This record gives sequence, C-alpha cells and structure tokens, in this order.
Amino acid sequence: MAKPPKYAPISDYLLAAAKAGRETVDLDFAQLADMVGGLPPTAYRMRQWWANDSKVEARAWRAAGWHVETVSFDRQRVRFARGEVGGAYAARKARERQEGSRPVPSL
Repeated sequence: MAKPPKYAPISDYLLAAAKAGRETVDLDFAQLADMVGGLPPTAYRMRQWWANDSKVEARAWRAAGWHVETVSFDRQRVRFARGEVGGAYAARKARERQEGSRPVPSL
C-alpha cells in the first residue's frame, strides 16, 4: 500500500512511534493539521472521516500498521492504536457486539 503524499507525515510519525515501542498515540487535531498542511472541515465534525477504511487519509495510518481507536470532537483529539482494524467505526462496533454475544468456550 503506497503512502499518499499529503498524509505521509502521519505514516512516518506512527512508524517512529512503533519503533519506539508505543502501542497508542494521542494527537490533537491541530498537531495532525500541522503535520499534513491542514485537515479538511469534515475531519473536525464527521466520525466517518476517521474511519479505518480505504480513503486516502486512512491508507496513511493503515500503511503504518495503525488504526484509529477513538476520536473526541469535544477535545479535538484522536487516538491511534497499533494493529490493523478494517472498516468503519460502526462496522467494528457491530463485530465487537457479535463477538461478545458468542458463548465463551469452557476450559
């Protein structure tokens, strides 16, 4: 997966964080905007912009092996976590609910 030029600094930052042994990274929207030369207005108001899907911005963090774990619009912060989680937030939550409803195997 090639890094998109505009969002390549996010990939680079997350790759460095992984190399340093970090499992999560919290960044302000302002920090991310500085890295990439500005975020679009939708990043400040729509959870879908932060989805772990195939959009250009998501390919940047996914290419580095990270995913968006949480987004706070009130605090204007995003938490990235190591590991690849595909799909949108709603799809991930639906999978978690489904997995949570499966019976736990006995030991």
